[in-house]
Amino acid sequence: MDRHALAVLIPVITMFFTGLIAFSFTRLGKAVAKRLEGGVDGETAERLSRLEAEQDRLQRELAEAHERLDFAERVIAQQGSRVLPGD
Repeated sequence: MDRHALAVLIPVITMFFTGLIAFSFTRLGKAVAKRLEGGVDGETAERLSRLEAEQDRLQRELAEAHERLDFAERVIAQQGSRVLPGD
């Protein structure tokens, strides 16, 4: 690497990391850091819990609807096989 390019690159990298450190002390920086750590606040955890419960309920309802549909298809198939030709 050219010495002049390195001489320009060092202050740029220094300014970047200084800005990154300064950003980490802002409210937005702290929120980003918390998000990267995977932490959630109480309201978000509660909302997630409600959404998971709703998803479970909807999955149960969908399974019941599938069972009813299967039953209806079997009944229709049985009635169709009882129909005599020419009716």
